[in-house]
Amino acid sequence: MSPTSHPNYSTSSLSKLPIPELEDTVSRFKAAARPLFEEEEFEKCMAKFEHFVATEAPVLQARLKERADAHENWLEEWWNEYAYFLNRSSLCFNVNYFFGFRHTPHPLSQARLAAILIDSTLRFRDTLESGELEHDNIRGKAMCMHQYQYMFATCRHPGETRDHTEIYARDQSRHVAIAHKGRFFALRVPDTASTDRLAAIQQIEV
Repeated sequence: MSPTSHPNYSTSSLSKLPIPELEDTVSRFKAAARPLFEEEEFEKCMAKFEHFVATEAPVLQARLKERADAHENWLEEWWNEYAYFLNRSSLCFNVNYFFGFRHTPHPLSQARLAAILIDSTLRFRDTLESGELEHDNIRGKAMCMHQYQYMFATCRHPGETRDHTEIYARDQSRHVAIAHKGRFFALRVPDTASTDRLAAIQQIEV
């Protein structure tokens, strides 16, 4: 079961992703294209663009609205397919996110720091799956949390032209992957929900 299937993360009360009005898209394109061309090239570009706006654009806009009526989120499938699964660029540099470490007044060993991070991550997962995670919001407006389902127990399987993602049941994903000097290890982790935090960290560390 997806962690975001919990009733507390329901999207039923959220507004659907809106379709940008064609006029707004046209004005945005013109503003974005202007710095890219010399005057003569820009005029040629705009001539072709205006022809597109008068002929094909309304048809495509209508199709987009039809798609929005038929899907919970008209963009999600396209975004996953073209920005991720069909993207042949290096994931390490172009897709994956990263985080940095804040300076700690008391230096920790690499193993200790890794154990603390793993324990914190597991406790976040427990909070997410229990439905107790505070709902995402921007300036007081609730946001969709559907993408949280890909944070844990998920694997991206590579393909020659297209990758795909599989989400596994919690009982099939009780380990973390450790990379060290070009070698990868699977470390089975404790059940944080029933374990004292200090004891859990020590158990992971050793």
